[in-house]
Amino acid sequence: MPPEGEFVSVSAGDDYTCGVLRDGSVLCWGDDEDGQATPPEGEFSSVSAGYGHTCGLLRDGSVLCWGLDGDGQAMPPEGEFSSVSAGSEHTCGVLRDGSALCWGNDDFRRGTPSEGDFASVSAGGDHTCGVLRDGSVQCWGFNKYGQATPPEGEFVSVRAGYRHTCGLRIDGSLACWGQQVRGVTQADFPAKE
Repeated sequence: MPPEGEFVSVSAGDDYTCGVLRDGSVLCWGDDEDGQATPPEGEFSSVSAGYGHTCGLLRDGSVLCWGLDGDGQAMPPEGEFSSVSAGSEHTCGVLRDGSALCWGNDDFRRGTPSEGDFASVSAGGDHTCGVLRDGSVQCWGFNKYGQATPPEGEFVSVRAGYRHTCGLRIDGSLACWGQQVRGVTQADFPAKE
């Protein structure tokens, strides 16, 4: 059950949820085994709940992370960010100049971003996807299930999961790619004849 409050954004993690209140503070609820649901003080503009850690973008552009740090995913580098996304064992953010920067576990090269002018980025389980300012999507990292092979199109946002990815196109339609599991389908592709 979420607490009462006037929220401006919310992010669901593995066993917990975090939201940003209108005054810029972060409130988390749920499992706090790794300290990921105990946010520090600060004036945040957004928050991203990952697997065992949480990261928030402060209004001054810096990133603050808390929780499990076994792979360094909760130790953000310095920089002026416009967005941040906490994944499973890695974290990625977009710097104000449009470049993507990732930190944490890079076993599947999920933390080695492509070059480009990014508007946003989403860190998943073993892969990462970002929307470029021209509306195209680039993904990098583990691609066993096709989750890092985006279709063509002009997107406004993308969300990388564990074995699949979904993006919102500029026309309002959704496109998903990767493994079909538990009702998540490759909705954008026609059936094979």
